Amino acid sequence: MNDSNRDNLTGLGNQSLIQTRFKQYAGDQTQFGIILVDIDGFIYFNDCYGHNEGDEKLKQIAHLIRQTVPSEIDVFRSGGDEFVVFLNNLRRAEVLSLAMQICKAVNEQFSHLPPLKRYFSMGDLSHLEVLFPLTVSCGVAFYPEHGVDYPTLYREAGDAAIRGGKRLYGGIVGVAMNFYDSCFLPSTNSRTTS
Repeated sequence: MNDSNRDNLTGLGNQSLIQTRFKQYAGDQTQFGIILVDIDGFIYFNDCYGHNEGDEKLKQIAHLIRQTVPSEIDVFRSGGDEFVVFLNNLRRAEVLSLAMQICKAVNEQFSHLPPLKRYFSMGDLSHLEVLFPLTVSCGVAFYPEHGVDYPTLYREAGDAAIRGGKRLYGGIVGVAMNFYDSCFLPSTNSRTTS
């Protein structure tokens, strides 16, 4: 990987390499999965500890993701506080299991941090304040079932995490619709709902 394809902060593949790899995977015309890893409430972490400490956490989380997945799996920083993992030649259950492992590894690593205040906006313009440690949530989508282009798959994976409860409490794994209808897997136990 040359420097133009590398994220300067984390050393992972960047947005340019994501597009290249997606075309390669899609060109093989085989099913593959993507995991979108999003840091929950990262804006609150930056507000509390500052951007330099936020950058350190981004590097640490990138390292944890890299440690959690097999070495041949592509991991990218898609921008901001989000990472993307492409998974080819794995069964769907294996993709979900890996998403849960990523979520659990990161959430356990930072469970010692003091809880941060997060705010959840309701439809009637009221707000709920919640306290949670630094966590990540993962959304999972599959090509071609949930989309045949990267922006669609990315959006579906993000929507899956949000439907699973990411905005309210974080630390979840969500699967895109049309797979099991819907399936949300909290990272800390085996409870599922559909």
